[in-house]
Amino acid sequence: MRHFEFPPNIMTEIERDRFCHVDPAVQRRMEVLWLKAHGETHQKIAELAAVSRATVQRILDAYEAGSLAAVRTFRWKTPVSALTPHRPLLEEEFAARPPHTVGEACERIEQLTGVRRGPTRVREFLRDTMDFHWRKVAAMPVPPKLTPGEHAAHQADFLKDGA
Repeated sequence: MRHFEFPPNIMTEIERDRFCHVDPAVQRRMEVLWLKAHGETHQKIAELAAVSRATVQRILDAYEAGSLAAVRTFRWKTPVSALTPHRPLLEEEFAARPPHTVGEACERIEQLTGVRRGPTRVREFLRDTMDFHWRKVAAMPVPPKLTPGEHAAHQADFLKDGA
């Protein structure tokens, strides 16, 4: 078992981050360091913090390598879509001529970029990355003896005076 020294200023930060850090994963890591600072064994720390012994070792290795900054950082890898580099081109194209269906969007994306994606991935890309949303289109109900322009004027008068 390795021996770690925790200076008072580090202990103050550990005690604060155990409960006040915004990320619960960092709180758990600080709990491991706090237990280690109080002389608990690695097995006991794993039981009390509800983590594995390997996780205790990784947290202590991170602390040893880079102090609290290393314990607070995560190296998660987020996947990047193959369509992301083509985003400006697609935004320009779809702003000029919006696709009517996801299938049409798939075909046009493949023609423009050479990247083939299924409907689900294209729908997610358009909605989440490009902030495009599908619009529900329906017929405007018009009384039989009015034109759409007359009906719109009648509705505007009603909203102005009757509402």
